[in-house]
Amino acid sequence: MKVLNETIDLLHRPFSYFLARLVSLFAGISISCMLLFNFQRVSDDAVTLGLGYLSLLMLALSTSFIHGLGFYPRFWLWKLLFSPYFFWLILLTFTVFIFR
Repeated sequence: MKVLNETIDLLHRPFSYFLARLVSLFAGISISCMLLFNFQRVSDDAVTLGLGYLSLLMLALSTSFIHGLGFYPRFWLWKLLFSPYFFWLILLTFTVFIFR
């Protein structure tokens, strides 16, 4: 498990810098505000997408706040679940989908 932890740490090293954390925090705040103030459009799109997509979006938003505030998990499973590689892709996909 130690090798797995070290490998994950090595892969996440580019996201440990302040600028990456700031991008995560800004993305989380801006998309949360977009959901809060533009809920009519999001709810109309959610009917066609289904609730699984919005659940995934809520996980990505939570993860962006976790990463943006500087929390880094120690257990390898949580490192993978809260990985910036995944949630940045989800947030980018959602943003493109809403603004298309």
